[in-house]
Amino acid sequence: MDYKVEAEKICNAVEDLAKGKLKNKEDLLRIIELALSSNKMKQLEKLAFYSKFSRGILRIIQNRDNKLDDEYFKSLQNEYLKSIQEVKNILEELLKNATQFLRTIYQEKFFKMTMQSFNALNDLCDDMVYLKYYFNDRKGLSE
Repeated sequence: MDYKVEAEKICNAVEDLAKGKLKNKEDLLRIIELALSSNKMKQLEKLAFYSKFSRGILRIIQNRDNKLDDEYFKSLQNEYLKSIQEVKNILEELLKNATQFLRTIYQEKFFKMTMQSFNALNDLCDDMVYLKYYFNDRKGLSE
């Protein structure tokens, strides 16, 4: 299997689902290629799941209204942080088979404790939501 070609097919299908609005297409492509080449598609699916989950929780937190009590709001914040940590853990696992150069780039871009890297990670999670839709569509076809 040509992993680069297969990753491009998947990434193009994801971009179609996103209607051309992917923010990190190159990064997404590399992540998909790494998952394919290291036989870690289950981890990639898990990454897409946690990305979508974190985005859903963040949406609730950002649209907080006065109906949410403080305790529930705090539990949502904790769930969000746990899901983002899971996203980072899975990404780091996928990157173990990458070159040191690529690992360094991802470390700088997504894992530093800065607002810029946090925003970049959230943008990547936005893109991963469409990857989750892709996986859902594929499951529907195989059933």
